[in-house]
Amino acid sequence: MTVIIGIKLPDKTHNAVELQKILTEFNCIIKMRIGINNSSIFCSSNGIVLLQVENSDNSIILEQALLEISGIEIQRMIF
Repeated sequence: MTVIIGIKLPDKTHNAVELQKILTEFNCIIKMRIGINNSSIFCSSNGIVLLQVENSDNSIILEQALLEISGIEIQRMIF
């Protein structure tokens, strides 16, 4: 089973450091990470991060930690 977590960052300038801290903490369950910037706006302050993670209890804990970051939105896809 493949689990993808999508993270929408409405304001990277305020959330990037906290997000990076959490991703570093959970690096052992993250198999892939892709950052997508809004290319239509130069140096946009919003972005999307896609993570492929292990399907485990730790992925649920990761999602809960991400939800504590003010202003972000997450979605989960399971294949």
